[in-house]
Amino acid sequence: MHSRKIIFDITNLVGFLVCNNHYTGIQRVVVMILDEFIKLKIKNVWICFFHPSSNQYLALELDSVNFNNWSDPSKVKEFLRTFGIIGSNRLLDKYKKNIIKYYFHRLRFDFAALMHNDKMFVRKGLSIVEWKKTRERIKESTQLKILADIVESEDQVILLDATWKQDYIEEYKRMKSKGVKIYTLVHDLIPVLYPKITVPGVSPVFYSWLIQSISYTTCYLTNSANTKKDLFNFLQTYTHNCEARIETIPLVQINLPTNKSIDLYKKENSLNLPDLLSSINNAAQSCKNILCEPFVLHVGTIEVRKNTWRLVLAWKKLLDQGYYDLPRLVIVGKLGWLNDHFWDLMRGTGNLYGYVTTISDISDADLDLLYKNCLFSAMVSMYEGWGLPIGETLSYGKTAVVANNSSLPEVGMDLVEYCDALSVSSIAASVKKLVFEPNYRETLEAKIKQTKLRNWSDVAYDLENILKTQL
Repeated sequence: MHSRKIIFDITNLVGFLVCNNHYTGIQRVVVMILDEFIKLKIKNVWICFFHPSSNQYLALELDSVNFNNWSDPSKVKEFLRTFGIIGSNRLLDKYKKNIIKYYFHRLRFDFAALMHNDKMFVRKGLSIVEWKKTRERIKESTQLKILADIVESEDQVILLDATWKQDYIEEYKRMKSKGVKIYTLVHDLIPVLYPKITVPGVSPVFYSWLIQSISYTTCYLTNSANTKKDLFNFLQTYTHNCEARIETIPLVQINLPTNKSIDLYKKENSLNLPDLLSSINNAAQSCKNILCEPFVLHVGTIEVRKNTWRLVLAWKKLLDQGYYDLPRLVIVGKLGWLNDHFWDLMRGTGNLYGYVTTISDISDADLDLLYKNCLFSAMVSMYEGWGLPIGETLSYGKTAVVANNSSLPEVGMDLVEYCDALSVSSIAASVKKLVFEPNYRETLEAKIKQTKLRNWSDVAYDLENILKTQL
């Protein structure tokens, strides 16, 4: 009997890192679960990914590469480049079957690098430096295997990311036919529950994927009891399948992982300054500007579902009532969609008279600094699958204003101040309470210190136990 392989599909993580240098919510979930799972010292753990140029899935055994820095996006990108999974060498992959085209386009890129033609590389999400490194050395990819050649009956494939594309689905069906057990993590059902606030075009794709997932999924994983309820109702309504196995693995209430960007503060601290002074000294100017005044922090993609429009209106309501000593509101997140009314409000009021600041690109080190120095955070989303920023806030000993819907009470427990996400007055009242009743805020903070918060090792341990039950 062969030793089962546990294979994590990182296809979407690979695609994300081609164009991004910082993790967002789902990517952080993927890498942190993988990072902690490796620490359990389980043998025969692999990663796999869809390789567009060859139109097939490839796999890599992690025991053979000794890499354990998944929490650091810069190190992960370098690791993936080493094996040609991302990077400049992929520019030529599609020409490998035509030797003339291969050498012609290689010469084109060589000449562009020689002439310092950055634009040619930037369009591909790369740089001249990356191209030169690739031309100097490309590690032999003998450790990369074709997934179809190595999977066997009873192997377990873990799908933690968005795996909606039809190419992926067909591969999962083929694996299922070989007796492979497939575990599908459903982060939320927002595209089918709230299509009006979803990126156009996503809802039909998501619906089709979720319907088809029944045909290959051995066990569904959900990140909250609320998502489990939503998934069960969906499957019962649209597939009449009431027997699908669904397990809940709650996510975390933990601070940001220490990675290269945070460690850099200490390495550059030649004056042996205390950590706080060192981190402030190395912070981006936009971050330093925020630290000058008291502030409340909101973290998450700036899109309609996050409800930042009503959050800013709550600040405006309090200002209109004469509460001019309000702390500033700092909104941190990548720019999202369907948010014209939010930006109209920001432009029309001069960023609410200077009370509101938005940051769309921030390092983990600077975000860590903002969490440490905020009065509290706010997350008033219309709906969430879990709510990582609430857990992150709690891990820093801070409380939050949180919408009382979906999974959010599972994260915030009795440690935060709840509000109605659809009521500006309710949001404003909760903000007012935490700002102007410091004793109440301190009571919540004291309760947080006495509470055992969930961490990534808990998540990895829960996943391991679920996998064991399928042996």
